[in-house]
Amino acid sequence: MILRRLVLTLTLLIALALTRAPLAAQEMQNEIPANLVEQMQGLETATVALRGLQPTFEIARAFPTREETIAYLEDLFERDVPQEQLDRARDLYAVLGLMPTDLDLRQVYLDLLSSQVAGFYDTDTQTMNVIPLLSSDPGSSLSLTEQVIYVHEYTHALQDMHFDLDALLPDEIANNEPDRSLAITSLIEGDASAAMQLYMQAVVAENPLAGLSMLTEGALAGAFTPPTGIPEILTRELLFPYEQGLNFVTAVWGDGGWEAVDAAFASPPTTTEQVIHPAKFIAGEAAVPVEAGSADPGEGWTLIWETTLGEFYLREHLNAFAEFSTAASRAAAGWGGDAIRVWRSGDQRAFALRVAFDTPEDTAEFVEVYSEATGAFAPGCAAYLDGLICAAEIADGVVIAYAPDAALAQRLIA
Repeated sequence: MILRRLVLTLTLLIALALTRAPLAAQEMQNEIPANLVEQMQGLETATVALRGLQPTFEIARAFPTREETIAYLEDLFERDVPQEQLDRARDLYAVLGLMPTDLDLRQVYLDLLSSQVAGFYDTDTQTMNVIPLLSSDPGSSLSLTEQVIYVHEYTHALQDMHFDLDALLPDEIANNEPDRSLAITSLIEGDASAAMQLYMQAVVAENPLAGLSMLTEGALAGAFTPPTGIPEILTRELLFPYEQGLNFVTAVWGDGGWEAVDAAFASPPTTTEQVIHPAKFIAGEAAVPVEAGSADPGEGWTLIWETTLGEFYLREHLNAFAEFSTAASRAAAGWGGDAIRVWRSGDQRAFALRVAFDTPEDTAEFVEVYSEATGAFAPGCAAYLDGLICAAEIADGVVIAYAPDAALAQRLIA
């Protein structure tokens, strides 16, 4: 939901995007062994052939240790990530029922990144950063897992050369529009994941046991288990651009090859709905405009966020009430557009959400699933978090409100 300015790969690991890349990459460039440089040049040549984009400038290469990267991440959060931004993100997660209100989101991100980050491409310095998985030194050659990471990251370098990643995902979108930001990130990461998959297919075609070596390397590096205490929403959110993004790019490629994927960078997806259902992106189906309305809890409350939730986060909100299920995905799949407002008053929070659905049948299906999960459509309101949640069906969708007491929730609904 935040920190998407740097394209960060965690191939086979947990995923998150940051803001810049660290370390004195140009100084480290001179220390790379000649054999390793030759191997990386070969990987770049292979990536160019697989992706079909020609390089337009030279990149730098760096191999920061995990300890150096952790120190940088801590400094990054201290300098470039305002506590207000973290608090706002936490509050939105919290009112959706996805994490506690007192969670230290800064520390959670640091714990997650410190254990899982594998490499990243720096758009400011055009530097490839690959973190050695099994030691503090890459040695004279990359392991197969590190090769895959390199191909993924070099694809980001090619994207930057041709499509300008900073312009594709500017701060204004990255910091204020979580659904759109996640959609654009899915294009970026899905494209790099597709090139990575093609590389893996070529390797496995020559050596069918190559996949086993990657599993062994990942296990030795502790790559497959996130730290304890990480809310599930962060894992699913951070993996979404890699998994769902790959499906999205595969569908776009199937419709028109790499030319269609390149065209998607010129006009990227604007909603996670388009990523989850690529046919809607291909058909040009955009979100329905939804007005947030004039609902306001009154004196003492501060509006901290007004944005679009999107299909992914609506689905995750449904998932907060029960095990993730086909019913939750199906109910959210009819999403057509929404607007959400979140307020804070001391340690209390409230939200009002208006969702439009594609068809009356989609509205009915959502009402059925949401009623069963929450009881919010029954007469009155239902207990939820530290307050009450109310819901009402309207002409083209639903309105949902959460507040500390029923009167305030009903007022937000009205």
